[in-house]
Amino acid sequence: MQGAVGLEMTRRQRLWPVANTVLRCRHATLLWSVALYGLLALGAFGTLPLWALPALIPLVYVRLALALHEMMHRCHPAGLPVFFRLAIVLETPWALGYREHRLLHLRHHRFNAGPGDPELRLIAAPALQAFWLACTVPERSTLAWAREKGLSAVLGPACWVRAALFLAVAWASPAAFLVYWLALRLSIGVSGFCFHHLLHSRQGRLGTFPLPGGAWVMRAGRWLFGRGPMLILARHRAHHLWPGLAVDALPDLPDDLELPPGQLGGVALGGLNCGVERPARS
Repeated sequence: MQGAVGLEMTRRQRLWPVANTVLRCRHATLLWSVALYGLLALGAFGTLPLWALPALIPLVYVRLALALHEMMHRCHPAGLPVFFRLAIVLETPWALGYREHRLLHLRHHRFNAGPGDPELRLIAAPALQAFWLACTVPERSTLAWAREKGLSAVLGPACWVRAALFLAVAWASPAAFLVYWLALRLSIGVSGFCFHHLLHSRQGRLGTFPLPGGAWVMRAGRWLFGRGPMLILARHRAHHLWPGLAVDALPDLPDDLELPPGQLGGVALGGLNCGVERPARS
């Protein structure tokens, strides 16, 4: 695939300094994590009515997910503070951490809807089944990791910390936590369905495809969720070609360009290798 797509890129896109986005995405991850915890706390203390949580949590979650996604392409877990490595959003008692989620995500990039993609089952399933699989990604990822690496790889100290916090918050405010958890799980499901099934499956064919729906989908999405989350949807094919570039620096590709399933290889932009991580690192 390398060299197969001849695209003219602006000087800003070619020379976009990846290092300059590291602090930005770390700060954004921290900000939106605190916002998510804040909504739960406000609901638990009665400051915010519980009916408001399902309306607000998706708006915060998609921004947090985007910031965390940008981190995964730039930040090795060894150099991150404990807060980021734990990656706590209270989605399940036995959640994976940043390191495991990052490796699974990089495998998705390496195999791109082909054999070896950890989300291939979700991508290839019929729509309703795919949505259910997207909603259960936290549990399925943990089980898959345990099967591959062994139970000890899942039941480490960080896992017990996440489980203890999950159970403690659920015990402290059961009603608020239930509403929070249901809204969060629905947000995870819709997000996973859009990013994995909607963009990687098209009428029985697998690969990476343009965002369906046209300009009105982008306008509505930007109004609800902001520019960044919609850009990564609209430029998802470019993201798979140049995963090392920030979403703002990705080019807009022709609407008729579809990426085949399987390994795409790396693409070098002016000496900056923006290819996916080598297989040996997983």
